[in-house]
Amino acid sequence: MSPVTTTSPKPLPDAATAGRLEDLIPIAVAIAAGCERCAERTVRRSLEQGSSARAVARTLGIVAHMRSLDCFAKAVPAQVIARMAGPLRAGERALAEGRAAAGEGRCCG
Repeated sequence: MSPVTTTSPKPLPDAATAGRLEDLIPIAVAIAAGCERCAERTVRRSLEQGSSARAVARTLGIVAHMRSLDCFAKAVPAQVIARMAGPLRAGERALAEGRAAAGEGRCCG
């Protein structure tokens, strides 16, 4: 078994269009940990590091979907699922702010 390293591995070939896992996974971890401020920061950092808003939105959507699954509810205590709601909303707000700052969603540029 190889040791865990703290350096980032090379990005995947589609990283320019999708987002780097190194920047997207921390979003899900911050939400699962129940930390609103961490969720905001990880979303902002991911966008700053070049992840697309679409990739960040997809990550947030996956986390939201996981919260709704019966198997997740059976495996994770209800209070953990409940405390994920605030960070999920915080991440969505940070994404909306990032999109607005980038000019996404404006008509006619």
